[in-house]
Amino acid sequence: MSLILFFVALFYCFYTPFTKVEESFNIQAFHDILYHRLNISQYDHHEFPGVVPRTFLGPLVISLTVSPLVALLNFLNVNKFWSQYLVRLTLAAFVAITWNRFRSTLQQKLGIEVSIWFTAITVTQFHFIFYMTRPLPNIMALPLVLLALNSWLRREMRKFLIFAGAAIIIFRAELVILLGLLLIYDLFHQRVTIKELLTNGIPIGLGLVILTVAVDSFFWQRLLWPEAEVLWFNTILNKSSSWGTSPFFWYFYSALPRALGLSLIFVPYGLYAEARIRAITIPALVFVFIYSILPHKELRFIVYVFPMLNIASACACHRLWINRHKTIFHSLLSIAAGGHLIGNFVLTVFLLTVSGTNYPGGVAMSRLHRLASPEANVSIHIDNLTAQSGVTRFTEINSNWTYSKNEHLKAGDDELHKFDYLLTEVKNKYSPEMRILQQTHEKIELIECFSNIGIHYTSLLPIKIRTKPCIMILRRKPNAALLKRFFEVEDPVEGVIADEDNDSTDENESEMEEDVEEIALKPKIRKRLRVTTTTLTPKIKIKEIIAAEKLDTESDDDENLSEEITEKDLLSEEVKEENLSEEMNEEDLSEEENEEIETENLDQVPREHGSGSIKSNIKRIISQEKTKQLIDELKQLDLSVFCDLSKMDTKECLKKILDETNE
Repeated sequence: MSLILFFVALFYCFYTPFTKVEESFNIQAFHDILYHRLNISQYDHHEFPGVVPRTFLGPLVISLTVSPLVALLNFLNVNKFWSQYLVRLTLAAFVAITWNRFRSTLQQKLGIEVSIWFTAITVTQFHFIFYMTRPLPNIMALPLVLLALNSWLRREMRKFLIFAGAAIIIFRAELVILLGLLLIYDLFHQRVTIKELLTNGIPIGLGLVILTVAVDSFFWQRLLWPEAEVLWFNTILNKSSSWGTSPFFWYFYSALPRALGLSLIFVPYGLYAEARIRAITIPALVFVFIYSILPHKELRFIVYVFPMLNIASACACHRLWINRHKTIFHSLLSIAAGGHLIGNFVLTVFLLTVSGTNYPGGVAMSRLHRLASPEANVSIHIDNLTAQSGVTRFTEINSNWTYSKNEHLKAGDDELHKFDYLLTEVKNKYSPEMRILQQTHEKIELIECFSNIGIHYTSLLPIKIRTKPCIMILRRKPNAALLKRFFEVEDPVEGVIADEDNDSTDENESEMEEDVEEIALKPKIRKRLRVTTTTLTPKIKIKEIIAAEKLDTESDDDENLSEEITEKDLLSEEVKEENLSEEMNEEDLSEEENEEIETENLDQVPREHGSGSIKSNIKRIISQEKTKQLIDELKQLDLSVFCDLSKMDTKECLKKILDETNE
């Protein structure tokens, strides 16, 4: 039976190969023990300690178990992400083996038919098996809880105290409620005396405390009892509520229905029909009720009670099935008992599909390694969402690459723009932060994640899983350094454009003014400026560029300019400035200009008037004051940063800058 459970868990593991932030401490500890061994200074928890310390005893046991296989993978030069599969499946194996021992004891107490129903119900439910491969502190404690329950059913009190004490003292202190209720039951029914409890319990408790303090103090490099600090932080100080709160009965109306599926409706009848299971099932419900006092709630906090409640469901289904021949009503109930397993299976498939969309960080890292696999000496910055939704040390599979999870870097920081690739959260593709990042980096892929559930009444499958953009993979542009130095980035919070130092001298102001006017007047350059302004948000904005398209009515270029610039172009530029996004490219602009030539405003300009009517409209739009404002802005640029002014004049330098930025 344990093999059935394990292979289902194996399938879930490969379908969702990445982990979430709640699993980060243990998964990084696996990696560090396997690959850094006694080099404690390289361990991940020194750089990212988390909110509360966790014990290394669980990762240490599992890492020692899989270390021969990991050594073999290293010898065969297999990338270390396969080691993550190994440690997760080893954890699942521990849970499956201990669950099977618990099931075997139930079979001895309640019969093989109940055992079969118990197995079928567990396999068709989602969360218990899905969590088996998840290195959460709760799952680290789960094998010990199952062994404690098995010992309690067998009335092996000393073993019960050892397993229960290890689960409580080392991994999860709140288990004192669940396992303590079973102990109180034994004391009340005189299955154990207080003397026996103290004689066995005190030495076991002290030994376990010494064990965890000794091991964890070594790894954390300070005197430490991790679970005592966790208990103080989460329960006494109630700081866990900072991560969200839920209503008191949330476990009963949300967590248990999702975890147990349709099997939950059979629990009351199982308690009524089979008196022998009340001693183990009622404490599970009382534990959930008492634990509901804490405002911060998560389904994984009560994962231990799922097997205990499934006993009641199995007994109920067995009773309904054996009575199926009595009446038509009993036949219908037996069909419901068997059919509910199909309902559980459908719910499981749905939840598994949703879970597959919850790890965008791991997907982004995997895609990046495929896209950039030929490259060497690559530097990558991993932002918070990416690190929390799938990226671990096991995913850093290229030894020639540099991976950074610096949490303090923000859009616009010079250090951030030096990375070859960015994996960054996308809250809004058109946000100021994304515009800043895309000044120096270009988008190469967008990763989506779960958004919500949609209902489609006209579809064969009425329920649809909707996704949204979550993480963008950005690649550094070849001329990123030049772009960073040339463009002043607008502050996303204040909206204030930083001023550059004005290094220009009065001597060359008039020369630069002439060059700026000449370059800005050329339609081809104007088009490039529009592209640059749209995609990179420079200090020189579209309105100012258009304002610089000043015409001299006596110039020899009047005829050519009148063919290039229409009244519609000039009248609409200021309106379009507010709506232009960074996604517009040069091809879009060319198409837009072709459409503008055919607009209604152009039709209103008589052809026979030629350039005269156009020039008169242009004069009304463009003022000398705006032209001078643009020139003043451009004169503040220190062109010596971009060009050797001893070898070229300012006009050539401006053209060179525009050509390079447009590339």
